[in-house]
Amino acid sequence: MLRQHQAFLDDRKKFKALVKDLFPDQAKNVNLLLMAYNMGIAQDIQTASHINNTFAFRYVKQLMDDFGMSRVNADWIVSVWCACYGAKVLGKACDISIQKQGSGPAIQGEQSSSGRSYGDLFTYEKSRRGKGLAVTGFRGDKNKTIIFQNKSGNTPVVEIADDSFSNSPTEEAILTEGISYIGRKAFSGCNKLHQVVLPISIEEIEDSAFENCSSLKSISLPVALKTIGDGALKGTGLRTIAIPKSVFWVGEGLLAECDSLDHITISENIERIPAKMFENCKNLKKVELQKNLVEIGERAFFGCSSLDFLIIPDSVKQIGLDAFANMDKQFILQCSFGSYAEVYARKNKIKYQLV
Repeated sequence: MLRQHQAFLDDRKKFKALVKDLFPDQAKNVNLLLMAYNMGIAQDIQTASHINNTFAFRYVKQLMDDFGMSRVNADWIVSVWCACYGAKVLGKACDISIQKQGSGPAIQGEQSSSGRSYGDLFTYEKSRRGKGLAVTGFRGDKNKTIIFQNKSGNTPVVEIADDSFSNSPTEEAILTEGISYIGRKAFSGCNKLHQVVLPISIEEIEDSAFENCSSLKSISLPVALKTIGDGALKGTGLRTIAIPKSVFWVGEGLLAECDSLDHITISENIERIPAKMFENCKNLKKVELQKNLVEIGERAFFGCSSLDFLIIPDSVKQIGLDAFANMDKQFILQCSFGSYAEVYARKNKIKYQLV
């Protein structure tokens, strides 16, 4: 990648987009790569005459000190940059080889106590979820990228507390494995937040957790997620999203006012599309409804003016008031003869097509 796209290294936006496009399923590794890149490692490698241990270890130490990165991850990503870009692409003299799994660090140096000091920058309270702590804030100056720790001392951290980071300047939030709950309005109004990495351990995202995070273009919901609260993703910049099969309940207005939302796949475990779920999603063009769906709430698709048609399964037995109001004049409901959807369409003078 670095050999074929060297020109991208001088444009941060292009390089970030390239990496994310090339490795869409490797969010952790992509984030590690970009964190070292944002520190200027590529430019420093370009000007270095010799890439030695002293050169490399200062990056390892900074990643640990400033971002709480583990020694293993910091060593690996710095060694990748040094060996792959420095030695193989640029042909620089390089003493660093890529860290091998199970071996000692490729870059030598005294281990920093930074993991502890970084963890001390967080504030905590007792979690309302039971045993463990909830993060209530971050006191560090470098708060554009926050890596949430899963322990404070010997006590597990299990929750991001209500309102804890609302309206903050955070741009990237990386939650480590073990954190299970994201509280009400935890990141609401973070209009610079463009990347969120969620661990598999997340089970619940509460009301308005990411509401009005307008720069958030994509998010991968973990496969163990169970519930997503009212307006949790309302007003975000999401373009597409897949709700995993593990989710059995979603709240009202979940994706309302998402102007960029284009496509969504809804889990077969969800039997009810709640009220206002897609209200005013003006660019929504495709929605896949599963056969187990029973109810569509009021104003669920209100104002979805780019939606040309929607296939309503026979399982649907209730559709709320104004569920399809303020749509494009060409909008058509597709349904079976004698189905509840056909009766609803006729009663509310909505165009429909029997399939």
